[in-house]
Amino acid sequence: MLTGFNTDVEYDGVVYHVQTEDKGLQTPFILSLVYAGGAILASKRSPYDDLISRGFDEGVLAQRLSRQHKLICAAVHAGRIEDLKRLSERDLAEKTMRRQQSVAQTPTQEATDGAQTNKADGANEKTESKGVAAAPDRFPISQRAEDQELKVILLDEEELRAGKSVTLRVLVGRAGGNRGEPARQARIVVKILGTNFRPTSISSTTNTEGIASIPVLFPTFETGRAAILVQADIDGETAELRRIILPAKSS
Repeated sequence: MLTGFNTDVEYDGVVYHVQTEDKGLQTPFILSLVYAGGAILASKRSPYDDLISRGFDEGVLAQRLSRQHKLICAAVHAGRIEDLKRLSERDLAEKTMRRQQSVAQTPTQEATDGAQTNKADGANEKTESKGVAAAPDRFPISQRAEDQELKVILLDEEELRAGKSVTLRVLVGRAGGNRGEPARQARIVVKILGTNFRPTSISSTTNTEGIASIPVLFPTFETGRAAILVQADIDGETAELRRIILPAKSS
């Protein structure tokens, strides 16, 4: 999984945050999100199954990731927010259609329970009467897509180094086309972990815009490894991100 990009773009007095990330080989697509005030306004998904099928090349994927991020930032800078929203809606519609086609093409296994068989047959007859291919009950189409899950984003990305004092601005929200929304009153825990010092943790809560500002002083170390782990929790739903802390620069 490649490291993504986070950029603030200002247009007409509004600061928009653009995030682009690689979702990894298990879910091979590049996802760009556009935020404003903690709410997700637009998203762009670009699958890269073709890279996997013909031999994965991380360099090519990195170029695609960078190009998509720059295009989204340029669109925001040009004030094309509504175009991005329409693009999000089209992507979501195409994704839903692909899911429906995939479900409709999946063969139904024979049911061992007579009551379940009757229920499925009744549902099939009702659906086929409308001219739509029937979908098995055990494969419901979720109303919540993957990109509607809880997200944690570190705003104002900067180098994190030992001995440095920073204020982490953490954004928590849910994606999904233009229906995104900030996660208000989400509990944030920042853990500082390292091989040469004892772990510490700091807690906070997001505001009405889904943002928490957390002052952090990183321990001083010159050797070993260290990282921060940012965890968000709201109503039992969790999300997290990690960032590396670099050793102190030798004098």
